[in-house]
Amino acid sequence: MYHVLFSLALLGVLAAGVYALSIYGRPPMPVPLGTVLWDYETGFTITTVVRHPASAGMTAYEVTARVFCPYGERYHWTTRSAHVFDNYGHSYYAIAGTAAQRILGASDTEHMTFVLPNGIEQPALVFDDTLGFLPIIDALRAGHPELYEPHRFNLRYD
Repeated sequence: MYHVLFSLALLGVLAAGVYALSIYGRPPMPVPLGTVLWDYETGFTITTVVRHPASAGMTAYEVTARVFCPYGERYHWTTRSAHVFDNYGHSYYAIAGTAAQRILGASDTEHMTFVLPNGIEQPALVFDDTLGFLPIIDALRAGHPELYEPHRFNLRYD
C-alpha cells in the first residue's frame, strides 16, 4: 500500500517538475522582423520599427504591422491588439495607432506608437489572443505570463 502511495507522490512531483520546466525552462525566442506568427486563422508580423526621442527619459517606437486574414476569420484590430513588455514583466500599450476596425480583406497594414522608458532592454512586442482563450491559458501558468511568451518581436536590435 505504501509503495503505491509513494509511487503516486513521486509521479505527482515529477509532473509538477515537468510543468515548472515547461514554464521557466523556455528561453525568450525573438523572431526576425517580417516573420509571420499565426494565431488560429490570423497572421501577424512587424515590418518596420522606427525609434526616436519622445520626451525626457522616454523613447517612442513607431511600429508598422501587417495583419493577415486569408481564411474565414475577420480579425477586429484595436490599439490594444498588441502590447510591449520588458524584462520585468511590465506591459505597455500603444498610445496611438490605426483606428479600431475589422480587417475586411486578406491583409491590412496597421500602425502603433509605443512610448517607453529609455532604459528598457529588449522591449518585446507580442500580439494578443485572437480567440479570447488567453485568460484561461494564463490561469494555468505560474508567474507573469509575458515573461514566458515563446514568440516575440524585439523592438531594439542595437
